Formats: sequence, structure tokens, C-alpha cells
Amino acid sequence: MSDRQATPQYRRIADELLAAIRSGKLASGLRLPSERELSAEFGVSRMTARGALKALVEQGVIASVEARGYFVTTNRIDQRLQTLTSFTEEVRRTGRRPSSVVLAARRMDASGEVAAELGIAAGSEVYHLLRLRQADGVPVALEGAHVPADLAPGLLDAADFASASLYATLKRVYGILPVEAENTFEASAAGASDAAILDLAAGAPVLRMTRRSLAADGRAIEFVQSVYRGDRFTMRVRLAPGSTDA
Repeated sequence: MSDRQATPQYRRIADELLAAIRSGKLASGLRLPSERELSAEFGVSRMTARGALKALVEQGVIASVEARGYFVTTNRIDQRLQTLTSFTEEVRRTGRRPSSVVLAARRMDASGEVAAELGIAAGSEVYHLLRLRQADGVPVALEGAHVPADLAPGLLDAADFASASLYATLKRVYGILPVEAENTFEASAAGASDAAILDLAAGAPVLRMTRRSLAADGRAIEFVQSVYRGDRFTMRVRLAPGSTDA
């Protein structure tokens, strides 16, 4: 059986629509064909057509607007915070191509803030990896990661971080696996420097995030400071019920 025959019909339709979206044939904000129109075009049931549209909604590529239909989204990355995943994984999950531009990769002395977050002495050596994160070639975030130098000797030579995931490299080369992270978020406005790098107007809304990742033994293995474009990124958190007291 060929790969095409093995792929479910709804997925083949979703992939074809995704290719049209990524190529620009189906532009941002454009209304997609209805379930009935897709079923007629591809010769499938409306249920199959609905499955294709639902798959693209789950990827964050299109949005369903009640009583109006399905529309191509503005290329936001929808990051779900239930699990600890890398930027690379999140972008691939939405059907986009992740890439990075390495702006700085150096060994340096930890500042007081970085040292405190990593639980090391101020002035201890850390690796600093500053990258412009992109999805389908579009700037999405500016991310600066710090890793204790004694934790991963030779880290900056271990992979090409223009394409490699830092988490995947730590796991593959050093056997280090982040199992928990603490994230903080703050709404802000882009300064002149960040705006120029992210292709934004100065003062445009951005989301500033810090993350401290921990290994199974509780040791901090990474501290990240990121600036996300407000028009390209959505953070989604699922909350469980807490106390029912008023």
C-alpha cells in the first residue's frame, strides 16, 4: 500500500489546504470553502470534509467563526502550556517550518539575575544562546537562553542551533532532560532594538516571557528570556478546578 493510500482522506484534504495556505494561495483572513463545497470538490462525505477542517483548526491554521464559516488565521503560533515542549516542536505541531537565526552564541559570566535563576554563584560561566525564532521564515520571537557551562561542556559546538533544538541537543548529547518548568509572562511594548529585530513598529504589543527549566533532580538547567510578537503568538493554558469556595 502506498503512503498516499495509507493516509486518511481527511488528512490528504487538510494537507492540500495547508499547502495552499503556506504558499499564499489562500491568504490570511480568507474564507475557506464550506464542508458541502469541499465534499463536492474532493468527492468525499461532509463528515470527511469536516474532519479536514477540524484538523486545521486544531493546528491553529484556520479558525471557525459561528454562522460564518472557516477562515485562514493570521499565522499565530498557538502554544499550549500543559506540557513542556520546545519552540521547534510547537511550530511543527501547527504545520509550519521552524527556523532560527543565531544572533549570539558565547560563553560568559552569569549576571546576578541569571545566576539567581540557575542557582549558581554570580560570575559563574554560562552559555548564552540568542536566537531569532521564525515560523515559515516570519519572525516570531527573540529568545535568549542561558545554560550552566559545567552542565554541558562544549554545548555551543554540539549542534547547529540555527536548526537544532536546544532541548533535543541537551537530551541527545548530555543525557539531560527538562521535566518541569516555571514560566512567567508580562504584556509589554516593543523597544526600538526588539522591534527592529522582530520586524515590528516600536511600541507594538509584545509578550515577554521568562522560563526556568528543571531536571528530575530539581537542578535548574536553563533560564530563558524571550520576547514574542503579540500578533504572531498565543499562549493557551488549561486550568483544572480548584476550590469551590466562594
